[in-house]
Amino acid sequence: MKRKIWILFLVLLTQYTKAQSDFNKDQQLVYTYLYSKDYENAKSIIDNNLLKSDDIHNKIIGYVLLADYYRSIKKEVESIEALEKAKALARKNKNKVDIAFVEYGYAQYYDKINQQELFLKSINKSINEMSKHKNENFILTQMYFLRFSNKLRKSLESGFRSDVINANKHALLGKNNLQINFTFNNLGYYYQKQFEDTNNKKFLDSSVTSYNNAYKYALLIKEESVRNRCLVVHYLNKSSSIIKTSKEYPHEESLKYSMQALNIGKNSPNCSDIVALIYINIGDSYFKREEFETAKNYFLKAEKLAMNDNKIFPAHKIIILNNLSITYEHLDQLDKALEYERKVKEFIQQNDQEQFDNNTKSLEIFYNTEQKNQQIKQLEEKNQIYSKQKFLYIGITLLAIAGLIFLMYMLYYKLKSNKQKTDLLEAKRYEAELNLELEKEEKARIKAEQELLALQQEQLNKQALATSLQLKQKNSFLNDLKEKVKDKEAINLDRILKDERLMDDDFNEIQNIIKEVHPNFFNKLSEVSKSKLTNQDMKYAAYLYLNMDNVQIANVMKVETKTVRMAKYRLKQKIGLEKEADLQTFIQSLFS
Repeated sequence: MKRKIWILFLVLLTQYTKAQSDFNKDQQLVYTYLYSKDYENAKSIIDNNLLKSDDIHNKIIGYVLLADYYRSIKKEVESIEALEKAKALARKNKNKVDIAFVEYGYAQYYDKINQQELFLKSINKSINEMSKHKNENFILTQMYFLRFSNKLRKSLESGFRSDVINANKHALLGKNNLQINFTFNNLGYYYQKQFEDTNNKKFLDSSVTSYNNAYKYALLIKEESVRNRCLVVHYLNKSSSIIKTSKEYPHEESLKYSMQALNIGKNSPNCSDIVALIYINIGDSYFKREEFETAKNYFLKAEKLAMNDNKIFPAHKIIILNNLSITYEHLDQLDKALEYERKVKEFIQQNDQEQFDNNTKSLEIFYNTEQKNQQIKQLEEKNQIYSKQKFLYIGITLLAIAGLIFLMYMLYYKLKSNKQKTDLLEAKRYEAELNLELEKEEKARIKAEQELLALQQEQLNKQALATSLQLKQKNSFLNDLKEKVKDKEAINLDRILKDERLMDDDFNEIQNIIKEVHPNFFNKLSEVSKSKLTNQDMKYAAYLYLNMDNVQIANVMKVETKTVRMAKYRLKQKIGLEKEADLQTFIQSLFS
């Protein structure tokens, strides 16, 4: 995602590379205004200072800059018409510098409509001619930068390094701070890319140095709007560079530079296109930190800013919509993800159609003009014109057919790609639903296991209570036997053991009943009692809960029935029952 933003941002800069000489301040000022998107002042200087000039060279420059102006505001037809006027004047003047300047204007046009062969022919011709003349450093800077950015977008490696270095060299010679600023930015990106490919620290050091130099020259720019724009670009470059060159993703430092860029950009006129890029950058930083909700909010800000602004490139809008689709997918809002996926598809189709219509109009005007030129030549050289017309029409037809086939192929490919993405999103949604069902089943299983464990624990508590009572009875029996032996009483051991077995039988029955006692019996009884209960009180209460009568309790406790009745009376008082209330009924009602 970051690489796409970088390349598109360089494309953004390319749109404002204007042909100028070292000493023509009007040219440089038009370039400055166009770079800062102050189109009104740029048009005013073109009309009043250049096109109205008595110098034909200035008029040619004026028409080439006028073509740039119209292309910036998306008036392709007027842009071609301005280039044709510049071309007619250059032919009339027959000055090689003027012709090279017009070729540079056409190189920008060919780059715009993706005519790579024509672009290279025009830009190479321009550079070769301008290199022969002194004091043309400014225009050479623009030409090398245009060729560099074209190779960057086309992923061409040949001459990549020489173009970016030559652009910076001529910018320093031309002494225009804006040019020096963006050529150092280009060098910074070039060395950054070299570091990414080789991991050689010297390239990283060169990249940092280049970006710092770009910042230094940005501060020297006099026009505030242009200076602010360059500073925004600097901080955005710093943010992206940190992300690209650090082994671990430095979220905080990257966000710091993005926020600095945002603070300047929001308060600067005509910076909406870069502010949208900043929101994308910040949103992407939060996305990498898996803070998807915050990332979504910044992407939505970018969408709000970009979708109704014609100054912002369609490619940036596509990135915004695509990022929102991916973010909603990570937030498990699959309906919104599909909605933005459809928006991406529709926007691409709409943009392709608009681009096709604009290119078609541009080509029609261009070739119509060429046809008129051929008709003029036909009056001068009739025999040659017939042959040239024949090849011209064949070329037009082949070019139109090739362009149509290419556009149809691209449309088919994008439709296919979007369908694959939609199918993938559907599959992921199904997988998410399946995982949710599995999670519900796992929770139900865990709950059942917990309930079983609780039941087992309750049974163990009951068994422990029963065992405790039995041990108590046995201990009581042994203690009585010991006392009798100690007092040397006459002991009928057979009778005692027989009585104990009978009591064991009774107690076995009692034990089975005790197992049903509620595990929280004693806690509950203590809560409802008005006075503190002793362990002896608790035992009587347990026997009463088991529905045992006074005789049974007396046998178990080894006391007389009278003692049992007194113990029950005291227990009733401690609990706080009315005189006429039945103690045994009350105790049993606690867990009914």
